[in-house]
Amino acid sequence: MARAARKTPTKRRVEPYAQGDLDCMCAIYTIINAVRALCPEMTMGASEALFRRLIRSLHTHANDALSPIIIGTNRTLLHKLLAEAQSYVAKRYKAKLEIQPQGGAVKAQSLDVVWDRLSAILDERTVVILELGGCCSHWTVLYDVKPQTMLLLDSDGQRHLKKSHCTLGPSKTHYHLKLPATIAISRVGPASC
Repeated sequence: MARAARKTPTKRRVEPYAQGDLDCMCAIYTIINAVRALCPEMTMGASEALFRRLIRSLHTHANDALSPIIIGTNRTLLHKLLAEAQSYVAKRYKAKLEIQPQGGAVKAQSLDVVWDRLSAILDERTVVILELGGCCSHWTVLYDVKPQTMLLLDSDGQRHLKKSHCTLGPSKTHYHLKLPATIAISRVGPASC
């Protein structure tokens, strides 16, 4: 006689956590995604090596190496980690990455002006790291700007950010573009890594 299918107990029917749900490592993934965008020949192995280097460097650059993993990465630490990535790319690929803060260049009173200024920075050799606040606290990579949308390389899997969902000021329901933290990263070395 066939056994009736056993029903799973209700208390076990939970949505599993995904990587990133319990940590704040978006800054590290943002750096890796930015480097990969500029060095498309970067392999999974090279990405893993850069990841390990960035994690190890937390002991050097942060007072408490666990804090950036648990509560997130501030701008100062992000710049230090970018310098680590810059050194890694120079050594591994003999390519130079230029890191330029752009907060003052993109600061504006309207989203339309911000959109135009971000668009002017981007090209096939340049991406932008953007800090988001408001409805989330997150670092992401911007690689293109369309009239109503930003195109992203994002560790959360978000592919775009609509202008209508953004704001330049504090918000609980929209993405606050934290423009002072904006960083352009350009490959100024060989055409490909």
